[in-house]
Amino acid sequence: MDIDEFQRLAHTTDEAKRSTVSLYGLAGEVGGLFSLFKKRTRDKLPNEKFREQLREELGDLLWYIASIASLHSLNLSEIAAANLEKAKALFDEGERPDFDSKFPEHERLPRSLRVEFRIDQKTGRSEMRVDGVRVGDTLSDNAFEEDYYRFHDIFHLSFMTFLGWSPVMRRNLKRKRKSDKQIDENEDGARAAITEEAISAVIFNVAEDTDFFREIRSIPFSLLRTVAALAGKFEVRKCTFQQWRQAIFHACQIYRELVAGSGGIVEVDLDEQRIEYLGPVKD
Repeated sequence: MDIDEFQRLAHTTDEAKRSTVSLYGLAGEVGGLFSLFKKRTRDKLPNEKFREQLREELGDLLWYIASIASLHSLNLSEIAAANLEKAKALFDEGERPDFDSKFPEHERLPRSLRVEFRIDQKTGRSEMRVDGVRVGDTLSDNAFEEDYYRFHDIFHLSFMTFLGWSPVMRRNLKRKRKSDKQIDENEDGARAAITEEAISAVIFNVAEDTDFFREIRSIPFSLLRTVAALAGKFEVRKCTFQQWRQAIFHACQIYRELVAGSGGIVEVDLDEQRIEYLGPVKD
């Protein structure tokens, strides 16, 4: 029996045909499932007996889910397919989109880069240097309480590494794709850069409450969904949730190292999709 046939037949046995009744039933069955696992632990149910009861509990859950779906004109097969696509986007690495290959070398993001994060001892402001030359602006935390947001450029470097995207770094490294006027204006322009800064700020604020995601699995789906929504008008929308997760996770790990080291050297390799903290800056 396929899942849509089950849904159709289940609907014929739904006498109440009311969402609230099915929701109450669903909640009750979830409680029954917890109770079954409690009995298994407490009473040490034989495996076959446990599996028989588990099959029944899951069947009841499925019936109530089918009821709610039918009452709102949704097909279980479509729900299942959409959920698998969501899971794939969350956990499938996929291939990083290539946003640069058709452009001249001087308009492409550099394939490798070594960046120094330096702190001015007088002002406390951070700056990035590449080959001894400052790139971008010097940064403070722009906050009354010190939180080291001055190191947030690590997010832009991580986006560049794992997503192949960073309007901010294109601007800072003078790698805007000016040979294509529309790309230059719409993908590498002010709105794209402002959006990237907003994404960085959102990630930072969420990460700050979770010790900057010491474990990659701690990155909530709600954050990934928010980030994807903000980026939805730009080429980076082609990137998967898993690619975003990697970019966020590695940025946060290196951010913590930059804070601990009061700056340092970060090495980026776009071909290997690798970003690494090498240690403090040695004058």
